[in-house]
Amino acid sequence: MNELSNASPSLRLFDCNTRVGYMKEPPPAPILTAPELLAEMDRCGVDKALVHSTNVELMSAIDANIAVSELCTGQERLQPVWSILPPQTGEMVPDRLLDDMKRQGVRILRAYPAENHYLLNSLTLGPLLDKLCDHQIPLFVPGQWADLTQLLQDFPQLIVIAADYGCWGQDRLYRPLIERYEHFHIETSALELDGGIPRLVADYGSERVLFGSGCQSRSMGGASLLLRNLDIDPVSKALIAHGNLERLLLGTRL
Repeated sequence: MNELSNASPSLRLFDCNTRVGYMKEPPPAPILTAPELLAEMDRCGVDKALVHSTNVELMSAIDANIAVSELCTGQERLQPVWSILPPQTGEMVPDRLLDDMKRQGVRILRAYPAENHYLLNSLTLGPLLDKLCDHQIPLFVPGQWADLTQLLQDFPQLIVIAADYGCWGQDRLYRPLIERYEHFHIETSALELDGGIPRLVADYGSERVLFGSGCQSRSMGGASLLLRNLDIDPVSKALIAHGNLERLLLGTRL
């Protein structure tokens, strides 16, 4: 079979994992503004993107949320992702957070427990996580697999998207979660092993795999090229490229 026989040059891509802002270890060409991100998306054939703020590493998560919302304002192709914080310090009150999300058009959240110095568990974030379950709001969680497993054990109805994990041999860590928890999802930015995504789709289906590039930490062009040329059926490829993420965003209740 010709190695390009499965190429999908017209595939519509909705990138769930892009970052804008300064980084502790900046790439050669940092992306700091909406026009810069849109230019990279155009270069790599990406239609829409969820935007996370790298500034969560360098400033208050609240300020980072404000900054990423301002960056996405008026940009139909960009949607902001906010970071969560524990309620005990008064920085983020669950009821007020949901109202703010509705007002600002935010439909998805992210946890940065290491960067923001908290434990992602029921003791620290129980009331907020309960509300995310009730309102079907997805949560990006870094791929610290032991912590993520405990989180899903405590909140099996939580819609979790594992992100930013290592690229080497993660299957033994995330496959048990796919088998046990129906609301567990995984984004593709680090699923780089040859044949890894086709085997994952063959074993578990495509409905819980989301296209993510990891830009700026990883190459958006490489992620786009990989997905377009995967040896999987067109329906599965479209679900990964945009359909699964669109379904999750439409399912949120705010």
